[in-house]
Amino acid sequence: MMNLKATTMLGNITRQGVSRQFLPLTNSKSTVLNFSQRTVAQGSNVSANAPANPVRSFSSSQGNWENNNNNHITGPHQFQSTSPFTSSQLGHHNSGLSLNSTQRFQSPLTANLSFRKDFKDTHSTGNSAATGARSTVPKYTELSKSAWDAVSSHDARTVFPYLQEMRHEGYYADSALSTKIVAQFLNMNSPKDAERALSMLVDCHRSQGRTLSAAQINTYTSLAKDIADHSSDFAQALSLAKLLDSHGLSASSGFADGALRTYRQLKVTSGLDAVRTMISSADVETLLALQSSLTRTSTRYKHLIEILLDAKEMNVFPSQESCSRVSLSFMKLNDYTGQLAWDTAVQEIYPGYKPSVPTDLEQEMSAGSTTFGPSTSRISNNNSKSTVKGSNPSAQVLLRNGDPSEAIIRACRFGYAAVAIEGIQKMTTENQLPSAQAIADTIQDCAKREKERTTDYQQLFELAHRSLNAISDPVHKRAAEYEVYNAMLVANATLGNMTQAKQNYDAIVKLGQFPDATGYATLLLATTTSGAVDEAHDALKILEEVKRHGIKPNIFFYNVVIGKLSKGRKIERVLEVYEDMMHQKIRPNAITYGTLISACTRVGSEEMAKSLFKEMVRSPNYQPRHGPHNAMIQFYVRQKKDRAQALSYYEDMLQRRLTPTEHTYTLLIEAFACIQPFDMTEAHRLIQSLKRGPVRASEAHYGALIHAYGVEHRDVGTAESVFQNMCASGIIPKGPAYQSLIESLIANNQVSRAVQVRDDLLKSGQPSSAYIENTLIKGHGQEGKIEAAEAIFDSMLDPHGAPSSPSSPSSSKSKAIVKEPSTYQSMVSAYLENGMLVIKPVEEAIHAAETKSDDLLAATA
Repeated sequence: MMNLKATTMLGNITRQGVSRQFLPLTNSKSTVLNFSQRTVAQGSNVSANAPANPVRSFSSSQGNWENNNNNHITGPHQFQSTSPFTSSQLGHHNSGLSLNSTQRFQSPLTANLSFRKDFKDTHSTGNSAATGARSTVPKYTELSKSAWDAVSSHDARTVFPYLQEMRHEGYYADSALSTKIVAQFLNMNSPKDAERALSMLVDCHRSQGRTLSAAQINTYTSLAKDIADHSSDFAQALSLAKLLDSHGLSASSGFADGALRTYRQLKVTSGLDAVRTMISSADVETLLALQSSLTRTSTRYKHLIEILLDAKEMNVFPSQESCSRVSLSFMKLNDYTGQLAWDTAVQEIYPGYKPSVPTDLEQEMSAGSTTFGPSTSRISNNNSKSTVKGSNPSAQVLLRNGDPSEAIIRACRFGYAAVAIEGIQKMTTENQLPSAQAIADTIQDCAKREKERTTDYQQLFELAHRSLNAISDPVHKRAAEYEVYNAMLVANATLGNMTQAKQNYDAIVKLGQFPDATGYATLLLATTTSGAVDEAHDALKILEEVKRHGIKPNIFFYNVVIGKLSKGRKIERVLEVYEDMMHQKIRPNAITYGTLISACTRVGSEEMAKSLFKEMVRSPNYQPRHGPHNAMIQFYVRQKKDRAQALSYYEDMLQRRLTPTEHTYTLLIEAFACIQPFDMTEAHRLIQSLKRGPVRASEAHYGALIHAYGVEHRDVGTAESVFQNMCASGIIPKGPAYQSLIESLIANNQVSRAVQVRDDLLKSGQPSSAYIENTLIKGHGQEGKIEAAEAIFDSMLDPHGAPSSPSSPSSSKSKAIVKEPSTYQSMVSAYLENGMLVIKPVEEAIHAAETKSDDLLAATA
């Protein structure tokens, strides 16, 4: 059975990526907060790291003592809370409790100071009147007054004995007094005592087997959220969740969101190793239960899978029973997408996992009263025999649609290539033939995903032919053939099998048709490799062909074309294509905006980039992504060199709950180390901060620091020290750090030492790169050693041929390096710097471009 990695179900959002969607912690350990706050100019937006400081004020409407005298007690009360939980207006039905998170105010708190007890008064009114007996103050009223006085006293903890007595006597506090007790402890900044009090208050109510009213449930769940808000502590949020669960109370969505947020903050601060020491399997199940209790949202399954992935990494596994309960929560919400994603993720922990369906729900499904997923069809009684416990996602689709091929198509639609392959294998094992559409979708979906690209496409292609031969209707068969050939074209082009892709293209043309937009976009990606200018030219040719054949472009096609034009710095054509996309009523996504912004920054169009960024964040379907923010930060770090502007986009990233990526941190290091006035203290502190949390210090981060010292500061000695410190910290350099060190040595005229460092890289078993070799060509050119530069140039592979010369001072590893456009540029610069006539590298570059262009024309002719 083939299991799909759970990270595949999150698309581009990996577990680390998912955990980085929320804000970093707001404590003093966040060094990024420290240096960004000190650097951003006064008057800029408040840092997203800066904690909101809502002040919560409570007031209660006036109530009466439950005695003949109707005495009243009033008094002011308020407390503060700094919290990651969402603050919102909160009302308690009977208590008159109001909450405001943005203002500080005081108002009289007059409470209905009563403990209630359900009892039957044996003294009737008539009886009392006949005997003239004088009413006495009931004991529960006396206890409530004592409890109120205790919690209002200097030591509020004296209320606990009264609460114990209330439980013993079978009394319970009303909403106003319950709120008063919890709020008083929070005002004292004692959330542990507040939690203890809440536990006793709920226990008082439930000890006699009473049923809680909606108002009482709202009071207790709201108070639990208030305690968690005030504490901002994951351990306490977990404890409160268990408290509510033990009494059968469902947590509010605000509480569940806040608990997840404190959990994520703990991961960022301490890392999963520290979390592992304080969490058990039962705690993981509590977290899952909290999230599965929420109503259907587009991110619900991602939150659950994030927790599951963390549990797997920490080796703390929830039980299969608890996983089944999560699956059932998706079933009850008719959320097929979420259920399929969740069940596939669980299979990574429990291979062969199938959720257990309770008998009552199974019967309900068979009776047709429950539907799953987006389908509106119901399960008829005729299918009741097919409904089995532990049915997997494919089986559930089978129940809904009656066709196992539909399960494969749906799995592909949601991106679950492994599930689709498993479905095809199951059908073939049972001597069933999947539909041609199901096979075509599986082929194309596998080609899109790195893990599944090793699929035997030829075997699937042969199976598709069997399915095609079984189709008798010629119109239907022709349409199915197109889908299969187009899918194979996408797969072969993605894998670089251009000969087979050309055959698929010809087969489509024989049908009197052309590839769809995805097919053309994949061809464009596969055949444009010889330079940015040529790629832009090829993109325009493909765009023209698509329009000529009346093929409807999609967002993937437009993004590829815009990306190629962007690399060629053809900003006018980029904007023309963008306008055409808008005319086609295709909404740009985050990738589109990121590409457009990158195009503008490449040509230095600052205002246009800023305008597009604003348009992006204001668009109705905007979902924050790292790419556009990183593009703007990179522009102000590497091109315009404006640290304040770079950090302003970094702060905006945090405010949108995007946790910085590895590349973001690289840019931040450069912002402090490469922009004057240099702040190397903050650059080093930033690297130190990356020793914890989901993003760890990497070779790229140290490489940025090495480059700063060696190239910007011309301090080769310190650059080499940083390189050694990186190796000592356990990071094995694989190229980028070597490249930075070589650049540093070349910049300081130490070419022979640079060659030695390159040789050290090769001896370590790591290959060199085109950029390292280009740097060495540049260095030899600066020294006037044109023969050494030519030797390196000749040892590199032509993009469409063999090495120009077998001789080279480099090892065999460097001979496998293919020349980039920048390689020709480096060689030309070396010739010009030495006053020599440029012939050979230009001729080779022209030949490479012509060969590549011929390949593209052959593929689309």
